[in-house]
Amino acid sequence: MHVGLRIELDAPVDAVRDALLRPSVMVAVTKPFLVYRSLDPDGFPEHWTPHDPHPISASTFGVLPSGSSHVDIDLHETEGVPVQVDRGGGTSGLFARMDMRHRMAVSALPGGRTLFRDRLTYRTRPALLGVALWPGMWVIWQWRAFRMRALAPTWRA
Repeated sequence: MHVGLRIELDAPVDAVRDALLRPSVMVAVTKPFLVYRSLDPDGFPEHWTPHDPHPISASTFGVLPSGSSHVDIDLHETEGVPVQVDRGGGTSGLFARMDMRHRMAVSALPGGRTLFRDRLTYRTRPALLGVALWPGMWVIWQWRAFRMRALAPTWRA
């Protein structure tokens, strides 16, 4: 199953790409529906480091534990388009029942804007769990779009 976005953001492509590498942005675009916390004693880094897994936990509305996972970023280009893939995986709770692949790509648009493509593909055990989770995932992804559009103009610096 999957959820995805294809939206225009009011920020240059380099600023969006940098923002996607900041844990603070991951946290800002999913709250209050999904609240992420770092499990590292030093907290979240300023930027994700490719191929350096970072342990996290998440809770629904900050109260219902969703489990633990790790963010493991890979950066590459596909036909000249910058792509960021999180290959991390669940380690406990609901996340441990999910295999996830989160892919984000950005392309420059005229006027200093960016086309942002965001796709989370997931499988669950049991499979029916994925079907049950999909409506909530869709709502979170719509919220992500709303928050990204609101925050993108602040990413110009």
